[in-house]
Amino acid sequence: MRQSLHRFLNAAREIFQKLTKNSRTVQLVIIFHFISIPFFIYHEWHLPIHYILSLVTLASLCSTILIYLTLYLIGIYVKNPFHPGFELLAGIIFIFSLWLSDVFQFRAGKVFFFICISFTLILRFLQMEAIVRILFVSFLLIGTSLVSFKALQSVEIVSSYLLFKNKFKFEEVDVNNWVVQDRNYWNEEIHLGFTLPEEFIFFKASDLSLENQTGVGQIAGIIGSSEQDPNRYPFIRMFYFPAYVPFEIEEANRDISEFLRIQVSKAEIEDLQEIVLEDKTILNLGSKYWTFFDLLRPRYAKTGFLLLENNRHDKILLHITENLEKDQVHEEGILSILKSLRFSD
Repeated sequence: MRQSLHRFLNAAREIFQKLTKNSRTVQLVIIFHFISIPFFIYHEWHLPIHYILSLVTLASLCSTILIYLTLYLIGIYVKNPFHPGFELLAGIIFIFSLWLSDVFQFRAGKVFFFICISFTLILRFLQMEAIVRILFVSFLLIGTSLVSFKALQSVEIVSSYLLFKNKFKFEEVDVNNWVVQDRNYWNEEIHLGFTLPEEFIFFKASDLSLENQTGVGQIAGIIGSSEQDPNRYPFIRMFYFPAYVPFEIEEANRDISEFLRIQVSKAEIEDLQEIVLEDKTILNLGSKYWTFFDLLRPRYAKTGFLLLENNRHDKILLHITENLEKDQVHEEGILSILKSLRFSD
């Protein structure tokens, strides 16, 4: 058995070397893709198969260019150790990849960066050549991996946006003209107004990144509780549908359910449970709610939607996510906003 396995491995090694013409660079690129492509597929498994194939292809092309560049720079560095130009470039790429991946937004990320840089500078000063080489090569490889993954995420955001947006074909209106008096908001274009409590922030559609615009219909804005993160709950995402678009409670239920299923597939939430909850806070066409456990912010929370109709028969979909309050339909801030909704100025 052992001899058969040994012969098989030798044969596979010979075939691999012939296919790559014994080029170490090509071999390393193939090995990199052998490891990364299954991870890319797993990360995008929640999307349709044609989206997965497109995303993985684009991410692989990006990572191929980056890994070739990285290996080229490593080759130069091996021949010229302690080259200040290479070390500066490696440091810049490492810092850029950490910044691009939002590592510096977290205290632990800043501590990790400080330890890495301090340790490297001390070893560089002591001229411990072998360890310093390993560290700078590691910086380049980490940077390459993070940038490749970020490229995949960016394309995924665009794909998710298009996946939902293309379902409803209608001419979008300018939803950014909000008239504000004190903390009272009114939008003449969609005939919707509300009063914003002190602890909440309103993000116009033009203030949102493409990632935060993902959802059904045309997003009209987000009422959030954090200036930095519109998705920190409690928050209300508002979507607009003109009267001629056939968007009813069944479509709302289907699309919000699909949105939540994708979040479960992405391992952002788990233990998604539909709950029976009749929402009479404001006159509406229908509602539905779920509880879930948030894996990104470890806690139980509640999410769901209210479908409203203004006096021109346009539909307004409110996608609400909030902290789970026992024996309450909504937490106090959300309840205040919903009760303040109006459809005439």
